[in-house]
Amino acid sequence: MTTDKRNHYIQIRLNDEEKELLEKKFRLSKCKSKSRFVRLMILEGFVLHFEEEKIRELLRLFGNISSNVNQIAVRVNTSGNIYADDIKEIEDGIEKIWQQLRYFQSLLQKLKP
Repeated sequence: MTTDKRNHYIQIRLNDEEKELLEKKFRLSKCKSKSRFVRLMILEGFVLHFEEEKIRELLRLFGNISSNVNQIAVRVNTSGNIYADDIKEIEDGIEKIWQQLRYFQSLLQKLKP
């Protein structure tokens, strides 16, 4: 990015919620100036849109496997045994999560120049 004199000015309008979000992201960015932060977001940033249903599915899968692991842990603690079906159930759940994560990874890889 060039450091030539910046002689163009843009103006945008934000509602209160958008302004607060901008301020929060600016603070988290550690940029020294808000102008620099906005320039970086405009010129080098990305807009990502993930389908809410895909994210909900991923969260549901995490919840399922977490519940399954807890149930298996209780069985192991009470019986002292772990069963092949338990291990298979965990492996299947993890594979479903990996499928979803690979989907998100493929979307992110499309952003590389």
